[in-house]
Amino acid sequence: MNDSPSRPFVGGHGRLLSVLSAGVVTLLAGQLVVAPALPAIIAEFDIAPSTAGGGLTLMWACAALAMYPGGRSSDLLSRKTVLVSSIAVLVVGFLVVASAPTFLAFLVGLAVVGVGVGLYEPTNMALVFESFGSRRGRALGVIASAYSFGSALAGGLAVAATAIASWRVAFLPVVGALALVGASLHRWGGEPYVFSLARLDGRRTASRLFDSAEVRRLLALFCLYMLVWQASVGFLPTFLRLSKGLSPAAANGAFVAVFLVGLAIGPTIGGLGDRFGHRRVGASAPLIGAVGLSALVVGQDPLVVAAGIGLFAVGLMSFWPVMNAYLMARLAPDSLGGDYGLSRAVFFGVGSLGPLYTGLVADYASYRAAYAGLVGCFLASAVLVRFVE
Repeated sequence: MNDSPSRPFVGGHGRLLSVLSAGVVTLLAGQLVVAPALPAIIAEFDIAPSTAGGGLTLMWACAALAMYPGGRSSDLLSRKTVLVSSIAVLVVGFLVVASAPTFLAFLVGLAVVGVGVGLYEPTNMALVFESFGSRRGRALGVIASAYSFGSALAGGLAVAATAIASWRVAFLPVVGALALVGASLHRWGGEPYVFSLARLDGRRTASRLFDSAEVRRLLALFCLYMLVWQASVGFLPTFLRLSKGLSPAAANGAFVAVFLVGLAIGPTIGGLGDRFGHRRVGASAPLIGAVGLSALVVGQDPLVVAAGIGLFAVGLMSFWPVMNAYLMARLAPDSLGGDYGLSRAVFFGVGSLGPLYTGLVADYASYRAAYAGLVGCFLASAVLVRFVE
């Protein structure tokens, strides 16, 4: 087990986890508010679903590209330097998205947001992992719940913003909350700011990761899971409205419900992983997800659809806290941010193709066909996780 020393943080670990979790909640709410607002965005800019999917793919791809530089820079400079800088980038990106007069400007804003996410996430995860020792599974479960809460909050923001004015209004509270998180990190982060040119040495990091057969198998597993996550979440409200006949309110409610399930189970799943083994607990997730997504695709009865959403949510959300802890425990402690950043860049890069996949299949076939294809990814993940030692 990788037991890196804790980094200083004024106010202790409880405050550290609270501030980092607040950052996750806010940036996810801003990113994913695009999903429930997608029908309005498509209508306003007069674009096809595949074009909208391409925009989401651009955002996630930019996040993937920024993850290794973000994580490695936090190893070489300081976690505080990268975290506060990433908050500044996110604020700029969300302001551009909110004020974009054209779809091209909207894409530029999404790209900047993606870069900010890529800088923040591996640094955030590395700091949590190295700060909580034997309780890291539970701590990462809290972060996973923060992801879920932020995602659920996105649905509420979209509904409220549309009711008040337009989807653009949803990004204003996100900008304000990010500013508060940045101020908190500036005030309470015990590390100094370090500004210098960091030699990233990506070749050595890549060699360290990909020379390990176990890490290669883990990355393949994470790639499949992230592809399912990205492909399913971005279009879920649209899929439920067009394929299941749900009202906009019901579709957004189902979208929120997926993340409320994640919010409820994250710390518990992480704690079970600490106690019984992270891989052992995570191995059941893809099978549960496959059953739930199958019911969601074929079911028309409201009870079947509701049960499918619930099982799909459990399968999708219970994987991350335990398997992230499992992966990070196998990375070098002195380069944890960079190694995890590159790992995350790989599976986010593959996952970023998910929205484009869903949009293209929806254009040429149907949303139902697109979601049916994701069942196969769940099943492939269920097989692959058995070969992870």
